[in-house]
Amino acid sequence: MPTWQEIWEARRLDPSRGSLLAQLLAADGLDTGFGSVTEDAWREYVDRVARTLGIGPDSSVFEVGCGAGAFLYDLAGSGCTVSGIDASATQIGLAREAIPQGSWSVAEANRLQVHPQADYVVASTVFLYFPSPDYAVEVLDRMLQKARLGIAILDIPDAAKQESALVFRRGHLGPEEYARRYEGLSHLYLDKAWLAAQLRERGITRWHLEDQAIPGYANSAWRFNLFAWI
Repeated sequence: MPTWQEIWEARRLDPSRGSLLAQLLAADGLDTGFGSVTEDAWREYVDRVARTLGIGPDSSVFEVGCGAGAFLYDLAGSGCTVSGIDASATQIGLAREAIPQGSWSVAEANRLQVHPQADYVVASTVFLYFPSPDYAVEVLDRMLQKARLGIAILDIPDAAKQESALVFRRGHLGPEEYARRYEGLSHLYLDKAWLAAQLRERGITRWHLEDQAIPGYANSAWRFNLFAWI
């Protein structure tokens, strides 16, 4: 079975998908057997995240685990200064091709350089690939140091819903197909209260937790988003 790293390195932009954003969504893995996110639904989601966090046209936004750049694509188009890192050289190449005005580097999330700072630091659908809660805390610390104004960690698998999520995923694809696709490919589930405690320990007093909600994305039912302001 391929590893997550091998899966991301194999991704390419596929012109048959249509628009560049549609190609980026597929390259970033939003074309799974658990739903297909439309461009309109994705744009509404990114806009909602931006408004919640406080991102404006003149903001600088850095993404940890940026993949091919689907989350930053419209923000760049609206005037934001965008940049990011990803462990996959292939994905960084796709982001560079799609958003040439951005600044991109290949790096593991826990090697995130905290300088130069950005107004906002986000991590979208990436914490679930981390090997452990300790690794997640390392990345959280670096995100908080790098951000001037706030951070968002998006699409986090909810530990309170882990069992029901696995039952759904196996039932949705069928046990054999699920095993074929995901054998050895685990996700990291995190507890909301545990994450809130991590923020409190670091002196963060303003944060917001919400359930994920992206139309057409079945995984939303088992995921949540975290927003925190410095």
